[in-house]
Amino acid sequence: MELRRGLWTTCRVIASDPRLQMLWHLFAEGELTVTECARLMGLSPSNTSFQLKMLRECGLVVSRREKMEVFYRAEANSAVDFAPEVLEALRDCYENAVAFKTLIHHATAFTHERRIEIFRALRGRSLTALALRDATGMSASALCRHLDKLMRRGYVKSVDKSCRIAPPGNALGRALLKLAT
Repeated sequence: MELRRGLWTTCRVIASDPRLQMLWHLFAEGELTVTECARLMGLSPSNTSFQLKMLRECGLVVSRREKMEVFYRAEANSAVDFAPEVLEALRDCYENAVAFKTLIHHATAFTHERRIEIFRALRGRSLTALALRDATGMSASALCRHLDKLMRRGYVKSVDKSCRIAPPGNALGRALLKLAT
């Protein structure tokens, strides 16, 4: 089994309504078979199995086989970077009924390596766009594209012609920002 270790790949996996729904079902039920999860989701067993495999590769669920059935539960695989922190934040969002649209909005701020580079360059400081471009080595057009997405998601603010990180408003956003920087 390949384990996906990058924060941005984990965020790509969780930026999905069906996969978040599956996690919510696992939080609620504790453990489900692929068949049970497929029935709850209204998906085919093969599609459900594929979606659960993606969550498992990111370390957000674990599985066990019992005869012909595979059981899944929401449990972090500590061998996968970021999994315990991300799963804890997602569980907090589940308990506080945070909307999937909000979670996807936050997760997509972290779905590209270059946006992670921007967060690291801005950690603890403000930078002009030119200084940020130099710090990240990005082209001006790539930097503008990624900064625009981060600003629209509320993670970067422009103050006095400089960019700085803005604190996010929910547990997932806070956890992802902490992991990115």
